[in-house]
Order: sequence, then structure tokens, then C-alpha cells
Amino acid sequence: MNSVFSKLMIGLLLVSSLSCSSINNLTQGEIGQPISVIMNRLGSPSRVSSDNKGGKVYVWEQWVPSGYGGGYLWSNTYWADSNGIIYKWR
Repeated sequence: MNSVFSKLMIGLLLVSSLSCSSINNLTQGEIGQPISVIMNRLGSPSRVSSDNKGGKVYVWEQWVPSGYGGGYLWSNTYWADSNGIIYKWR
């Protein structure tokens, strides 16, 4: 039983790390793209502010419930220059 549990946990960790890697690679590939690409995919941002360099910071947030009344705030942030081109993400 312990061996099955260990294998299951290793499998879950592997899937989790591969998923995060895919998300990071996808987001990294968006640098240099127009912010409109993200807006078309995610819809309107939750808020937009200045980056103090002539560009803007776009933030998308969503509450994700996770069992027993808890949850977490999912957030994705993109910085775009004055031409609307993404130069940074988090």
C-alpha cells in the first residue's frame, strides 16, 4: 500500500511540474507580442495601471475556490510598452 501511495505522489509531482513548465514556456513566448493577444484570450483585465515608463501594467485576477470554503486568488500580470507590446510578465 505504501509503495502504491509513493508512486501516486511521484506521478502527481511530475504532472504538476510539467504543467507549470508548460505555462511558463507559453507565457514567456508572449513577450514581444501585442497585449491585444492576451486580451483576446483572457478578456478584459481586472485592472490597468501605469508602468511609470509610458506603458501600462495589465492584471487579470480570479478567485479559485478549493474545498471547504477556501481558495486562492489566481493572478496574471503583463507589462506592455507605449506601443502595447509585452515586455514582462508575472
